[in-house]
Amino acid sequence: MSIFRIVFLASFVFAVLFDGVLAFKCIDPNNTFFRTLLQENPAHIRPPKLDDSQKVKYSNDFTCDYIPPSAEPPTSVHKLRPGDIKLVAALGDSLTAGNGAAALTIYGVKNNYRGLSFSVGGEYDEVLNHNNKVSEHFSIPNALKFYNPDVKGWAVGIANPGDLNSHLDEAVAGSKAVNLTAQAKQLVEDLKADPDYDFENDWKLVTILIGGNNLCQYCVDERSDPEIFTADVQAVLDYLLETMPRTFVNLLTLFNIDQVSALGQENYVCQKAHECFCYCALLDDSYSKITLQSYNGLYRTNLWSLVQSNRYEVRDDFTVVIQPFLENTTPPYKDDNTTPDLSYFAPDCFHFSQKGHNYAGNGLWNNMFQKCGHKDTKWSLGERLFCPTEESPYLFTHKNSYE
Repeated sequence: MSIFRIVFLASFVFAVLFDGVLAFKCIDPNNTFFRTLLQENPAHIRPPKLDDSQKVKYSNDFTCDYIPPSAEPPTSVHKLRPGDIKLVAALGDSLTAGNGAAALTIYGVKNNYRGLSFSVGGEYDEVLNHNNKVSEHFSIPNALKFYNPDVKGWAVGIANPGDLNSHLDEAVAGSKAVNLTAQAKQLVEDLKADPDYDFENDWKLVTILIGGNNLCQYCVDERSDPEIFTADVQAVLDYLLETMPRTFVNLLTLFNIDQVSALGQENYVCQKAHECFCYCALLDDSYSKITLQSYNGLYRTNLWSLVQSNRYEVRDDFTVVIQPFLENTTPPYKDDNTTPDLSYFAPDCFHFSQKGHNYAGNGLWNNMFQKCGHKDTKWSLGERLFCPTEESPYLFTHKNSYE
């Protein structure tokens, strides 16, 4: 038996003893093994809602005043109030699927806790009404329920792609930009197939976050090239423009992957998880570091250029707005300002925990009600809440930001 195999087996045995499963080094450069594990179905047919032991309550001061929907459904996306939105949906990867959000161990990272997803989860619907706050978990659907309790499409509980509880959360763990168009086609199919959805007339909010897997595998996948990445995102936006009536698209730009990949490096489980699914971001030579940072920046720059080209401003009932609250967000630190606060992350020190999703939901909400050109590019604890008002009731678009 070769020395390599002996070392590998020893590492595997140690990892299993340390945490039970998953915390070992992937030797497959495409990380197929880990991605397959992440997408395995839980051993039940209908994924459950989170039980009380999995729910972490926060005290979110949702102080927005209630404003009613438009007297008549608007025909322009530039006159869209939060209460006018009837359907919420999302495309993306494991961050949008909620991987590990309520996990207590590394093994739980395989679960898609979609009910906690900041952009499309609606787990805490039971606490919301016109007289209550988004008190337990801040997500976009939970905030929208304050204005329209009948908003649909949000995910609940633990659910895999295509499961009943996923609803319109089409995100698939391990996805890259090239996979988004397939997700968008599934979204259109689901919208047309469900009699509870009015595809032609319901106003839809679709949130897209992608690029983490492209960057994590930039050194082994040519599709991670910034120009190819941008073309893949353009393809899905073009498809949505062509097929989706009455749609507001939130396009999120990505955080700095190199910062997140460095989290938890004193934690053996996190080290091995990062080596497994974000190997390229851990390369320590100068060329690799510069390449990663360059790609990360070009992903953002290219998406800004794509949207600012007005390519998606050709119909009055469709728009794409970049929401940049993650761009300059850095991992929070504890009171000593030197130790990363890993409570914002799942047990793999990479995906968002429930707490992380809670604050990401707040950040996205604020971006939606900040004018284009004046949007926050990071979120921080204790930041003030931006709200629609009777004087300024609409989600901001490029057009109505400058009227």
